[in-house]
Formats: sequence, structure tokens, C-alpha cells
Amino acid sequence: MKICFDENIKRLRKQRDLTQEALAEVFGVSFQAVSKWERGESCPDVALLPEIADFFSVSVDELLGADKAKAEEEILAYIDKFDNGKFKGTEGALGFMTEANKKYPSDFRILVRYMHALVNDDLASDDSPKNKAEILTVYYRIQNYCTNDRIRIYAKNLLIHYYRPLIDVANSGITPQNLYDLIETMPAIQDCKEILMISMPLKIEQIEKGCRNLFDSLLFYFDNALSHFVHRYSPTPAALTTAQMKEAVEGFELMKTIFELVYSDGNYAVNWRNMIYTCGYLGQYYHRLGDDEKALRYLEKCAGLAKRFDTMPNITERKALLFNGTTMNKQKDVAVLLDTSLCKQMTQHMLVNYPLSDAFKATPAFQAILAIMQ
Repeated sequence: MKICFDENIKRLRKQRDLTQEALAEVFGVSFQAVSKWERGESCPDVALLPEIADFFSVSVDELLGADKAKAEEEILAYIDKFDNGKFKGTEGALGFMTEANKKYPSDFRILVRYMHALVNDDLASDDSPKNKAEILTVYYRIQNYCTNDRIRIYAKNLLIHYYRPLIDVANSGITPQNLYDLIETMPAIQDCKEILMISMPLKIEQIEKGCRNLFDSLLFYFDNALSHFVHRYSPTPAALTTAQMKEAVEGFELMKTIFELVYSDGNYAVNWRNMIYTCGYLGQYYHRLGDDEKALRYLEKCAGLAKRFDTMPNITERKALLFNGTTMNKQKDVAVLLDTSLCKQMTQHMLVNYPLSDAFKATPAFQAILAIMQ
């Protein structure tokens, strides 16, 4: 069993932003004693270990670094299960990460995912944000004490997505300026790993990986930018004028064509949801523009893609030219939970959210589309 007390006490002290003198005062020892602990020249009295562990909210075993390899293995297992969505619903994810955080409260990899679960739990709820105080506490702990830039940026990204809907919640205390100020602190596109990966003379496998990730990511965010652009006149698509709907149709037809060209094998990877929603938007807009033939064609394609996604294996092989030989992990790459059903989502959109007329929804052709998603 390897003991790493010297490394751990130094790390924990710095996380609390304490000097050696301040820590020495807490435990009634000299700062020279603390200095020797951190240099590995001595250890505190055994009777003092539980007090030190309690002060830093860790176990004695963790303080000593005992069974560090076993702990690391368990931490990575928590991370893998959370990142790959191997549980049902946001409540399951939150309970899972709450347990992980209690067990490893000083591991920032666990802490940022605990924050992620808190954010998802609030965003999935129709009630007022119940986790806000805890989210902010965790966020500032990460920003103040974590030295890993990737984790700090991860936490900022989570808070940005958390702030957006809070702007519309009465007495939330969050304003658009709060959101934009936070966004301004994020890295520019030229600083992201995907751009840098293809800009450096690296090994060919790294260049291939970087290019493929960049293609997927650029298309994902291009689609989101296009959606925001065509809906810029109104957050509610139903409120668009005829001229605005024609512009939206032109934009989404372009996006659909790009998706079909790049993902020629019909496996849309990270863009599965975007492709399904693109077809759904086209269906509702063509209906409102009076072309029910095209509306039915696109809604049928939307339903078929949703059904295919829900029933396909979690791991699938990609065969399109740019991605040949790689695989897609449905839960990880598309970020779906085990109980997520795109068929249920699209059925809800077609029956309730899309402004389709009652007469159109009563037609046998439309009912047949709904039947695809059953």
C-alpha cells in the first residue's frame, strides 16, 4: 500500500487557499511541522489524522492516499457511467453523482459532473430552480480551487446553459448581461482542441481524429446557428410570417442536403437529433405554406428517422467517406439517457407543438406517420 500523505495534504491545503501557517494554526502545530509533512519528512500524530481528514471532508484513507489505484479505478467508473448515460432519467443521474461526490468530495472530475447532474435536474423540471444555490457553490469552488483548465471551462459551459432559461424566470436574479459576461470569458474558436488538432504536424491518426471531430462539431453548431438565424424574428416558429417561413424552408433544405452529403451512410452521429428536427421543421413549414404533399413527405422522414434511432444498437459502425471505420456511441455521442425516446418527443411535437391544422392531423396519411413511431 502506497502512502501519499505529503502530496495530498499540500493539494488539499491549496484547494482551501490556506498558507502553511494558517493550517498549522488550525491544528495547533508549528508551521515547520506542516512544512515537513508536505516535504514527506514526517507525518502527523496518528490521533490527529481523523481531525485533519474531517477538516478537509475526506476519509483518512483518502488523506493518506491509501489504495490510490483502487480509488482511481472507482472514480473512472463513476465518470464512465455518467458520461455514457448508463442510467434512467435526470433523477437517477443526480442520485448517482451525489453518491459519487460524497465518496470523493475533493476530486474535481467528480465535482463538475455532480454540477452537471444538478443543472440537468433543474433544466428538466417545470418548477422554480431548486438547485441554484448548490450549483453556484460547486461552480465557485471549481473556479477558485481547481487548476485543471478543462474542468473549469466545463463548469463555465454548464453555468452558461443553466443561466439561459433562468433569464425568463421571475426573481431568478439572472439577467442577459450575466449570461453575456460569462460567455465572454470562454475560449475563442481558434483556441479549441479540434482546431488545434488539425493545425499541428501530429501523427496521422491524430490528424484523422481531429478532422472527424471537427466535421461533426462544425455541422452540429452550424445547424444550431442556422436554426437561431431563421427563427431570429420570433422564438416561436408559429409566429413567423409567410416570407420568414419561406426563408426558413430554404435554410433547412440546405441543412438537410449538407447532412445527407456528409453522412452518406445515413448514420448522422452527433447530428441525429438535428437531422430529425430539421425534417420536422420542414414538415410543419410546408404545411403552413400550403404544400401538404411535401409536409407529409418530411414528417414521414422525421418519424422514420426517430424510429430508426430509437431501435438501433447503442454502438454502430460508420461507413460514410469521412468517417469510414469509426463507430458511434448513441448514448455518449448523442447524449441520450437509457429511457430517452425520440419517437415520443416527435409524436409530442407533431400532435401538440407544431402548428398543424386539426384537419391535417385527422388525415389517414398523418395518422400513418404517427403509427410509425408507436
